[in-house]
Amino acid sequence: MPRQMSPEREREYAVLHAYLDFYSTHVAGIDPASPTHPTTVGRRIVEEYGRSKALEGLKQAVNDTVEQLRDQPLEYIQRLDAELRERGIVTFSEVRRRYASSYKRILKRGNIKTETEYYIIAGVLADFSSFASSEERAVLDKLVAQYEQGV
Repeated sequence: MPRQMSPEREREYAVLHAYLDFYSTHVAGIDPASPTHPTTVGRRIVEEYGRSKALEGLKQAVNDTVEQLRDQPLEYIQRLDAELRERGIVTFSEVRRRYASSYKRILKRGNIKTETEYYIIAGVLADFSSFASSEERAVLDKLVAQYEQGV
């Protein structure tokens, strides 16, 4: 039987779930009734593996939305943020800020603890237009290699 999540993680799940549901339907254009809609997929993960595992997948999916919108102009992001804010949903800018904070914590800590963190670092390495210096990329390569050896 899956463990119960802390109230903090339950709140995080609810916030990210609402964001991903909106993004998938209104930005990505996925029919909410589709079996491939992330909300539907998430329900199946919860039923099979529990909310804690579903939260990890949710974080990865949310991180994917950050990657998908990284080249959008500021005006687009501001309109999206306004729509989300009107519905009482966490904004894209806030989601992006949280992942940037995670990135900084990973660097400060010097290791990758979870698969979600792995995808954040791998995303930075894959983005050759990022402002990561060659020294920073070397550190990230090392973190990825250490994580992959430990998995």
